[in-house]
Amino acid sequence: MSLYILEGLKPWVIQRVSAVYISLFLLYSLVCGMTVDVVSFDHWRNWLFHPFNSIAFGLFVVAVLFHAWIGMRDVILDYVHNIMLRMSVLALIVGVLVGCGLWVIRILLFSMVGQ
Repeated sequence: MSLYILEGLKPWVIQRVSAVYISLFLLYSLVCGMTVDVVSFDHWRNWLFHPFNSIAFGLFVVAVLFHAWIGMRDVILDYVHNIMLRMSVLALIVGVLVGCGLWVIRILLFSMVGQ
């Protein structure tokens, strides 16, 4: 197998695996939300900060960030031909995605400490 095929296969696999995990987590969240008796912020917060759900949500965010990066990167590489503009847009996307990831980490870590 050539190296080029392996370079294209890895992002494809990551995108498919992340899509499956995103779908499964959203289905799990939907089922949990539909089976709850009381809808309140405290109940939602307790659900989210249960250790299993916190880990699952953290993995969900990682999956969304990887999925978004691969999708946006492929679109930019296909349609933006100017190298400087391409690198600028990719850097902007990386900055936004890293910022979103750090924001979620802050929410999960500092909110659990505040409980």
